[in-house]
Amino acid sequence: MDPTVEIFGRHKEARIMYEKLKAARHFAFSFQAVAMMKVKSTTISPINLGYENYFEAFVEDKANHPLKDAEVEESSLNQVIPYVVFLASPPLMVLLIALQKRI
Repeated sequence: MDPTVEIFGRHKEARIMYEKLKAARHFAFSFQAVAMMKVKSTTISPINLGYENYFEAFVEDKANHPLKDAEVEESSLNQVIPYVVFLASPPLMVLLIALQKRI
């Protein structure tokens, strides 16, 4: 049998093997990329930005500063009002336009 015909007759098998090799190459590259991006060592920043105690309090599950209930309630209300206005204004505008057209 002619070797050329045999090579061409096995093109499906060759394509499958090529796809497997390509996938293996990508797989190997991903391991190389992970090894390259690994952090070998870190230096502790000498600059204290003031956030560290908040993170430590969060990890230790304790409050770092006492808040009064009234302060929490007032600040949450101040945060909710703009969202309510933002979400309610388009339907109210459409309703207002519809009422003006009926009159």
